[in-house]
Amino acid sequence: MDDDDKISLLPEHVKHRILSFIPSIKEVVRTSSLSKSWLRTWRSFQVTDFDQSLILPDSAIHQFVGARRWNEYSESFVRFVDDALMRSCDGMPRFQVLATAEMAPHVDKWVGMALDYHVEELSINICKVENFPGNLLYSIPKRVLSAEFIKSLTLSGDVKFDGISTVSLPSLRSLGLSHSHIDNQMFQRLLGCCPFLEDLTVGSCSLLSEIEVSNLSFLSRVMVMASCWPELQVVRIEAPALESFRCYSPYLLKQDIGLIVRLSPSLRCLEFRDLFKMDDWFCQFLSKFPMLESLSLGRCRLLKRITISNPLLKNLSITNCDNLVDIRIDTPKLSSFDYEALSTLPSIWTENPPYNCAVGLYFRSPRIQAPSACFQELQKFLTEWSTTFGCFELTVHLYEFICEALANREENPECCPGKVQCWKHELKGAKIERVQGTQHHGPLDWQIMLSLLPTLSTWTEVCFRLQW
Repeated sequence: MDDDDKISLLPEHVKHRILSFIPSIKEVVRTSSLSKSWLRTWRSFQVTDFDQSLILPDSAIHQFVGARRWNEYSESFVRFVDDALMRSCDGMPRFQVLATAEMAPHVDKWVGMALDYHVEELSINICKVENFPGNLLYSIPKRVLSAEFIKSLTLSGDVKFDGISTVSLPSLRSLGLSHSHIDNQMFQRLLGCCPFLEDLTVGSCSLLSEIEVSNLSFLSRVMVMASCWPELQVVRIEAPALESFRCYSPYLLKQDIGLIVRLSPSLRCLEFRDLFKMDDWFCQFLSKFPMLESLSLGRCRLLKRITISNPLLKNLSITNCDNLVDIRIDTPKLSSFDYEALSTLPSIWTENPPYNCAVGLYFRSPRIQAPSACFQELQKFLTEWSTTFGCFELTVHLYEFICEALANREENPECCPGKVQCWKHELKGAKIERVQGTQHHGPLDWQIMLSLLPTLSTWTEVCFRLQW
């Protein structure tokens, strides 16, 4: 045998392990066609994730999902899944399928076989059918909700819960519901039968108007995604072991969701996206979690003047909160602060300056703004923030003249008369970490930077590390 083919001599379980790292079934099949040895490996390889998009051409997927044609491609997908499940004689720890509701008989059979193998991680995703009259939904088999060995259950897309009176999931640790047709009563019944649940994700379930979570002593992570979900009115979480809470709700709905999270003294991570709340509510809500270590805010456009006071906070991220004009922080242990702005930059005040905090700024001035106005805005911002943070990384979509101003800052030492220096000459150090689209590894020399300036476009991303 050729020395280059020594990998074919590896034990079968090792080659199975290698194939498991290949993300696409297409690539697995292509790899398995290299030799007879690999073909035998493929025939014994256990496939657990079944998605027709991995094995069908794009044109076939369009026919399969959009026009709902039962053609040779969909039949090939069914044969592929049937064959793979028949080879799973050694059990199946995980089963994941993406199909359409019209394939219900096949999905029922596949899910039944997975349950016969005592599957521990089960994911059913019924994709929506475009341009088709009616509303065809897939009914979750009763066996799924009474499988006492399932540890992780994810139900997505056009699935519904019909006539289910018995639910028993004592081993369930993770539950995910996305775009599923489940009402308030069924949701409560489902949670009530998962006493050891640790991870809960609920997203865009149109029949749910309330998310009430209580009596789950082990629940540590909750994510609520309210995209295109105008019926949602109340989210109430009572979980003493809760460590992470994430809530995403689209700003365009302009809907004020009643949000209550209590009995969670150990909350460490909090994240909001598109939160339709104002300053007073946010500051009062934040004060309930003294153990918070990570806070992330994104597109919370009603926030204007906020105070973030927490003795243990280490990581803070604020992204595209466009109306923020004032941030007051009292976070002595802060080690990482990322701020992203599309236009205006807020003032920042601190009572206990962090001892050693890395700050990342991602700033993009609007195209309609004059270059001089952009420069003045950035100069004002950096001057204020330099009194709070001793060193930070500046990532910015900026005009090339700002890069040139930094690069040439030593050529005009008399630009700031008197004792007051401009922000450029107050800098103790300024290094270029990277420039978008170049192969240079940072930190870059200023002469290299000057040579690159003529090649930069207006919106080239440049990353600086500045120290005052």
